[in-house]
Amino acid sequence: MIFPVKVPYTISADIVKYSGTAFAAEPDPFYLQEKRKELTSLRSDLCAQHTDAIEFIQQASEFTGRYSTSLEELALSLEEDIAILHNGIINAICFCFPSGFVPARNIGLDFFQVHTPVADGEKLRAAGPKVSALISNEGAMFRRYVWGISSLGSLSQHPGYKRPEPKRVEDLYFRTETQTTIGLSAEVTLFFVKVDMHPLGNVWQDVEKRKLLIESVSSMTDAVLQYKHMVEIKSILLKNS
Repeated sequence: MIFPVKVPYTISADIVKYSGTAFAAEPDPFYLQEKRKELTSLRSDLCAQHTDAIEFIQQASEFTGRYSTSLEELALSLEEDIAILHNGIINAICFCFPSGFVPARNIGLDFFQVHTPVADGEKLRAAGPKVSALISNEGAMFRRYVWGISSLGSLSQHPGYKRPEPKRVEDLYFRTETQTTIGLSAEVTLFFVKVDMHPLGNVWQDVEKRKLLIESVSSMTDAVLQYKHMVEIKSILLKNS
């Protein structure tokens, strides 16, 4: 299990060079099944593309070996969510497992604009031009991890889904996103996001991880806790520390 928790908790564009695989060659059938369920009910929220996106979708399909001009077909062949950037702007996106936002509304936005709602995200937004330039280099690959704790156990954290009211650690889930970018050319960049959900109780059994998690959550500002829906979650963690 990926555990990218650090102390103190910070929000920054902490991308690192990466040389592995950008996506799972053999996708887990469970992920594909969950994607179909999400697209059946929320497709207009999850998938969107510019009128000129077909060319870039085809490039993405050829890179992944899927060979399709359909954004939805491409998304349903991958374990990961995917977005395609053209000159630093989101040109096409199909995120079936969003983290509290409506993916389709990000069409036409750049790095800075996408992260405008992020609490305490000044450093992240300020790094926008530099990050966009780095990930746009042909062949360049970068990876970044994002984590959170939620009372909603589904892969999708769509804002329309009601979050159950947690009472104990066993009601919570540890969520991670593995974000990988690869520059297909100076103009086109692919953005893959692999979501993982684990019962928080699995993490809680590890004393060192539990300590690190409590310290990291305790270092979050009130604004971050509100943004990540973790005000009550912090109280639960501290009560069980």
